[in-house]
Amino acid sequence: MILGDERGLATVETTLMVVILVPLLFAVIEFGALYQRWLAAESVAAHAARYAGELGGDDAALRRYVAAELTDVGIDPTRVRVEVDPATVGWRQPVRVTLRSDERIDLPFIFGTVVPLTATAIARGEVQR
Repeated sequence: MILGDERGLATVETTLMVVILVPLLFAVIEFGALYQRWLAAESVAAHAARYAGELGGDDAALRRYVAAELTDVGIDPTRVRVEVDPATVGWRQPVRVTLRSDERIDLPFIFGTVVPLTATAIARGEVQR
């Protein structure tokens, strides 16, 4: 039995594995970072809903608080839309705070896309009107 020349086989195998492993590695990193941003946004939304209940609804102080909290967790507040529904609440009325943003993920050799990220929390109003 005669064996062929296998000098270039390692290079071919390495090239094929790099094409598979690099996107896989970046996918794990990108989706992990996206999940971390979503968890951070959920936490900020929960705190913001509670604060909106204390304030009696949507207020400039609430917007400043959300911007500061988003900055603290590493999210650019200028890229996040804040929705408060309803704008004014009374005692024990529900208030919903929703944070929406578009996050970009890029995977080499595969694709790059924008993923909509939404975090919502509900609290009760704590202001007697």
